[in-house]
Amino acid sequence: STRSRESARRAPVHRRSRMSGVVSCLTSPACSYCCGGLSAFAVVFLLGLSSLFRANYPYLPSEWKVEGGGENQHEIAARNCFLTALIYGGFLGLSLMCCVNNKARGRTL
Repeated sequence: STRSRESARRAPVHRRSRMSGVVSCLTSPACSYCCGGLSAFAVVFLLGLSSLFRANYPYLPSEWKVEGGGENQHEIAARNCFLTALIYGGFLGLSLMCCVNNKARGRTL
């Protein structure tokens, strides 16, 4: 009876330490640089793709179009690429905040 109470009390402490390990891994300098680099690449790529769709670039392959879709499919694709670039921009900002936080705390690669 006493052992079960003690082990029940220890379980949340173990979960907290595991969760703090996950959080420290996700906020580590390597993870923040990797996330920032991938997000920056995605923003540049998606903005370029969005501008190609917006201009209705004639050399884009036609596999992305929906059969029976309207004539404005390129405008919808351009808007979706732009919105996705905004989301990646948010992640880029968060990863830059992690980089600044890591630098302030003296964490290095």
